[in-house]
Amino acid sequence: MDQRDWELLDKQLSGVSLSPPRNGGIIVLAFIAVFLTGTIVGGILFAHDSKQAQTSRDAMAAISLINGVPPTTRQN
Repeated sequence: MDQRDWELLDKQLSGVSLSPPRNGGIIVLAFIAVFLTGTIVGGILFAHDSKQAQTSRDAMAAISLINGVPPTTRQN
């Protein structure tokens, strides 16, 4: 490559930065915020689902007792 090619290459790459982003701390804080938000929302939804599952199991046990059939238990 001659001098002219190097100058053209410099012009083409003038907008490209090879340095790391300066907002690294902001990205880390955003990642932590999204993680914590997901954990909190997941905990709320899981607690809600587990209450429904317990209610469902209790209802099935009550129906089984009313019908005179012992409730089935899952054996491993």
